[in-house]
Amino acid sequence: MRAIDRMSVVIALSLLLAGCAGGVLFHSGIYSHTVEPLTFNRNPTDVEGSMQPAKGDIREIQYYVSVQWGTNGIGDVARKNGITTVYYADLERLRVLFGIWQQDIVHVYGR
Repeated sequence: MRAIDRMSVVIALSLLLAGCAGGVLFHSGIYSHTVEPLTFNRNPTDVEGSMQPAKGDIREIQYYVSVQWGTNGIGDVARKNGITTVYYADLERLRVLFGIWQQDIVHVYGR
């Protein structure tokens, strides 16, 4: 009986701390949602005037066979949305069930 109590405390603490530590449980494969910079321009960027955000995405489903559709190239997204000057871009990634479903969204900022 005492071993079961200890095990339930360990499981409860693991679930609680997984949420506090950036979702270790979720990043292990069940669910993951991250945003990271896609461009690494270390020079100062002049973003005066109005900045126009745009996004493009690629969706993928994978179970024995991988199927992808969409476009998320920085140039494609910028051209489609009328952006002539790209300031920076971010990559947002959503993964579900160990990568069976994955969506990569590129956010492009410019004018």
